[in-house]
Amino acid sequence: MYFNGINRNYITVLRGRQREFFAPITNESKFSSHLVKQDRGHRTLIIPIWIKYKNMKELRGITEDMAKWLVHSEPKTLEFEDEPDRLYWAVVDDTINEETLYNQGTEATITFIAGYKYSHERTIDVNLTANEPIEGHKSTTWKSRTTFTSNQSVFELEFKQEGKEKLRDITKIRLKYNFVEGDIMEIDYSKRKVTVNGEDISNTIVILKSNFAELPIGKVDFEASHKTDVIYSERYY
Repeated sequence: MYFNGINRNYITVLRGRQREFFAPITNESKFSSHLVKQDRGHRTLIIPIWIKYKNMKELRGITEDMAKWLVHSEPKTLEFEDEPDRLYWAVVDDTINEETLYNQGTEATITFIAGYKYSHERTIDVNLTANEPIEGHKSTTWKSRTTFTSNQSVFELEFKQEGKEKLRDITKIRLKYNFVEGDIMEIDYSKRKVTVNGEDISNTIVILKSNFAELPIGKVDFEASHKTDVIYSERYY
């Protein structure tokens, strides 16, 4: 088990883990045949572990180290060896230490809460145009990275699911800025933020000709006015 990219060699994950297939769904309806609202809650992951220690003094130190490792105010990545290429963004909900302490170990349980499941990062090389399949169960967030090889005053990035033509289904970002050779531009969809060499230039977005949207699943057509990498993680229920 890796949490926040870190594992601990004093911990062994035991059998009996409880991981829901998908986050629970709450359906609300006015009439029996008409669905009005659907909410997707969080999933609970209950992980039994074995903590190895030599003596009680070491165990006390381990519990403090675990608190430092596990307790965060923001979700961190959670990965398991038996789910390759998948991760959760999770927070710790609870930990329970068994009352029985053996000579060199004790059982405990860590409970995480998480939402969707994600793949590791994927990168699409948009060399002016591209057509790529986006896997997963649901549209997902994305970032882009462009290294300019020549001066340019306008940049455009556009993508849409193959066959979609309505404006609401098309992501289009248009920027007016004096890019120079060597500039590195990054767009972060989640934050609606654009930076060049780390400096925020979000105010250069041409609002009337831009539409931020998630990356759809299925075959997606991409266009960019300069070679660009689009970075994303597949999203699963």
